[in-house]
Amino acid sequence: AEGCSFRASYATMPQCVPARTSWYTGRMSCETGAPTNGDFCRPDIPDLGQWLTKRGDYNAVYAGKWHVNGRDVAKSFDLIYGKPLGKGEYIDGAVARACMGFLENYTEDKPFFLNAGFLNPHDCCYTGGAGGGQGKFRLAQEILDQMPPLPENWKPPAKKGKFISEWSETDWRFYIYTYYRWVEMVDAEIACLYDALRSSRFADNTVVIFTADHGDGAGFHGNISKGYMEEEAWRVPMIIVDPARVTKGKQDNEHLSIGVDITATICDYAQVPMMPKMTIAKSLKPLVEGKEVDWRDHIVGESFHGQQVAVRDQQHKTILYLNPKMQAKVFDLKADPLEMKNLVDTPGGRAVMANHKSRLLEFLDTVELYVPSGMAKHRTHELYLSFYIMLREEAKR
Repeated sequence: AEGCSFRASYATMPQCVPARTSWYTGRMSCETGAPTNGDFCRPDIPDLGQWLTKRGDYNAVYAGKWHVNGRDVAKSFDLIYGKPLGKGEYIDGAVARACMGFLENYTEDKPFFLNAGFLNPHDCCYTGGAGGGQGKFRLAQEILDQMPPLPENWKPPAKKGKFISEWSETDWRFYIYTYYRWVEMVDAEIACLYDALRSSRFADNTVVIFTADHGDGAGFHGNISKGYMEEEAWRVPMIIVDPARVTKGKQDNEHLSIGVDITATICDYAQVPMMPKMTIAKSLKPLVEGKEVDWRDHIVGESFHGQQVAVRDQQHKTILYLNPKMQAKVFDLKADPLEMKNLVDTPGGRAVMANHKSRLLEFLDTVELYVPSGMAKHRTHELYLSFYIMLREEAKR
């Protein structure tokens, strides 16, 4: 209610480590060395904690989930609360309290950047995660009247043998129900922290940014979890509260934003130079202030998890796959927000896809593709690079 909500905001890659690594480096996941959860952030690029400390004379403070592999958070930030990933049900309250304690006890005149890394609704991974089953929750039959219906675009999972293929309709509805409960849990902690800020001496000169590293399938398209380019996983919340509140309560559906814009926005508000080679990132600060700016007309997102890439403009999205057996998808998001009608075989869909492939090639000429050398397990990098080369060759033909 007090911020500007960007409703067309997307992750660089809808998975934890890649998305978070992009937040802290300002670089796309194909550039950071961490395109999947098992990869490590390349050591030769700075992160926000280091940058704000050295370039802006800020105190950079961190609490909670970090999940940037290969980068010790305590060497970049003043770590006030850090635990292994665990479960948000147990640690998000501690994250909120640590940050509230910081606000109450901070007496320096030096400006600060405080990062609260909440976990939930990540706990849905334990309800419908790789281990299968419904975890500790066995109450589904008792709360049938409280559980939401299946999404309109739900369909049985295509991958047989995967444990969710055995789920009943009740199991699916219960998964969605519990996901909403995790959201409620973390909302309560965020409310406590936000109230503490508003009651502190920093209320009138502190910018608040709320976002998430990725979404969740939540039953849409018969999906759970993350790592694909449909809206439920790729699109994320983004709310910025500026002390001036010029755009208070505004919902911005027009301006397309991507995860690296967070980095640029923080640097802009902190009045420090942009970090090296942030060729895609754009600061959202002028939009929050209600200014007219020259903005991008499309974004590119990546998923090394599924060897796919997506291009989105104001109206359409194209999803391309490295696997030649996978059919590309083209959706009209204005007419078909649930992505139920693939237009790839229509004249209009083919025209959209051709345009988006051109935009993707422009993207490839802008970013610095990074392929670690001597690391056989990182074949995902090489496969994705092959995907890019394939598109270039197709364009030449």
